[in-house]
Amino acid sequence: MSDAEPPRPPVPPTQPLGAPRQPRQPIAAEPVVERIPPELPPDDRWWGNPWAAVVVGIVGVLLGVLIGVAVGNKGKTVTETQPGGQPALTRTVTQTQPTVEVRTNTVTGTTTTPSPAGAESEARAREAERNLRKVEKENEELKRQLEGRATP
Repeated sequence: MSDAEPPRPPVPPTQPLGAPRQPRQPIAAEPVVERIPPELPPDDRWWGNPWAAVVVGIVGVLLGVLIGVAVGNKGKTVTETQPGGQPALTRTVTQTQPTVEVRTNTVTGTTTTPSPAGAESEARAREAERNLRKVEKENEELKRQLEGRATP
């Protein structure tokens, strides 16, 4: 025998079809845990009172008026006293900033840049037109020569 492969253990015989089976063990059920819902929040919240909303609204309006008066009262008042005991003449000068009118002109268009192949074909087209004009002139000249021979 060769030493390369150790001997294998014998294969157990197969079970006959009618052989009795061993019963399965039942799976243990998970223990039932009672779950309690979370506590409800208390009903006496500060925003539950309607007077709180009224007070907050009034404070907001007062703050808005104060800010509006502070920002909007930027006019200059110039008071000059007249000599000679005359009553003071009061002038109010209101300076307004000029408004800027913005005009927009939008132009949409397409620009094409000729490719090198396009430039070559353009050059060939111009050359072909020149040759065509040249050949047309020669053709007209030959027609005149032909008419000149046929008429005498």
